[in-house]
Amino acid sequence: MPLRLFAVLGLLAAIVFILFVLLLATDTALSVWQRLQALPVWLQWAYAILLGLFVAGSGWLIWRWFRPWGKPTLEIPAPVSAENLKHDLEQSAAAGINVDDAIAELEQASRRKQSGQIDLALFGEVSSGKSSLVNALVPGADAVADIRAGTTTANAQYHWQAPSGDRIVIHDLPGFSDPDDPDQSAMLSEARRAHLVIYVCDGDLGRNQHEELDRLLTLGKPVVLALNKIDHYNTEEQSAIMHRIADSSGIDAVRIAAIQTGGEESVTLIAEDGSEQTVVRQRPPQVEPLRRIIQNQLDSNRELIESLRDSSILLLAADKLADARAQHLAQQADRVVEKYARRAMLGALAAVTPGSDLVIQGVLATKLIQELCSLYGVRTRDVEIDQFLRLAGGKLKRYSAITLAIAGNGLKAFPGIGTVTGGLLHAVAYTMIFDSLGKAAAETLASRGALPVYPALELFEEQMSEHLQKRLGRFTRLALAEAGKIKQAEKPATPSDPGQ
Repeated sequence: MPLRLFAVLGLLAAIVFILFVLLLATDTALSVWQRLQALPVWLQWAYAILLGLFVAGSGWLIWRWFRPWGKPTLEIPAPVSAENLKHDLEQSAAAGINVDDAIAELEQASRRKQSGQIDLALFGEVSSGKSSLVNALVPGADAVADIRAGTTTANAQYHWQAPSGDRIVIHDLPGFSDPDDPDQSAMLSEARRAHLVIYVCDGDLGRNQHEELDRLLTLGKPVVLALNKIDHYNTEEQSAIMHRIADSSGIDAVRIAAIQTGGEESVTLIAEDGSEQTVVRQRPPQVEPLRRIIQNQLDSNRELIESLRDSSILLLAADKLADARAQHLAQQADRVVEKYARRAMLGALAAVTPGSDLVIQGVLATKLIQELCSLYGVRTRDVEIDQFLRLAGGKLKRYSAITLAIAGNGLKAFPGIGTVTGGLLHAVAYTMIFDSLGKAAAETLASRGALPVYPALELFEEQMSEHLQKRLGRFTRLALAEAGKIKQAEKPATPSDPGQ
């Protein structure tokens, strides 16, 4: 009862105080208003403008103080042009970034353009008939075709002189589902270099085929679809499949061709005496519908196709430059992390009683995160860094004993060390901690353009729990080398002359 009574009295006092403040503010406002009425009109307007500027300025200061600095600003990138790309290449080369891949891409595009060739990229899942299609389009190509999946394992090029006189190069690419080629980036790059993309299928599209086709369509290139093995379907079934593919993929029906790439077929021959004989003979290919569609695309949209190809190659070169920049930043980040891990190790060797909370309270950890943020151009407030380090320290408590045990085992593996405790043990442990902390922060900054606390903590925990053992030998050798240098420096100088 006494507690409730005091709570009620406190609430009443607060209500009375708020009411008093409101009445006082109202009285002041009315008093100011009455005095303003007696002033000239121009002075009233001047006072109102000054008051408005004061309120707006105060609001701007409040927004400036509380706005989230850690989030990157959304900027619309400038369209890639030859001039912009050349400028970026020059700046990147001057900064020490390896731009060879981007330059090689532009030089290859220039050679292809000067040759006047038309590049067609041939895509499709394994065993869909791509190599057989090459043999049908280019007599004498000798593309390997096999009923077993995945006979095309590299970018095979075949030259075709079209009846119109166009010099066409067909790039037969591995199937998307080829288990020996999990990285599809090289294949998609070839599609970006091509004037026209041909996607081969042998029936209704499955989910994986839809995903593959969508990736090709997002490149902004003309895509022609070849429905192979039409001998498996009658005319009505062919028409139904083609309409379903057109509706589900968004490809215009005029760019879908029903073809037969040839192959072998078994035929039973009946003799006059009634005996039967089964023979295997070559099935003649039927690819004229695809030939007509390809030629029509080249004839009716040649300037557009050339323009799309040029823009696509510029984007491809710009992507390679971006990859080179990212790799350069990653190398610089590794050097920063290694520098601060070394400093943490030296600090542990020099300390008589190293503190267990060095990673979250020490100046080195803060400087490490600040330098990484500066390297990636991310504006992060000190409060965000403190929060990240504080929470990282909380997670580190679970790994402190494990980290020290791993460091001890690493030292025992070196002859003559034996059981080690003290500064050397903590030096190896702190080196592992700072290495994991720095790599987690750098990876987060590189992938997100910011330092969100919890994703960075997840990466830190992953580094601490999975990757320490792999780097333990290097850390141990480094700590032993530095410890040896310190002991050597602490030895008193031996006089050269015994009489001295």
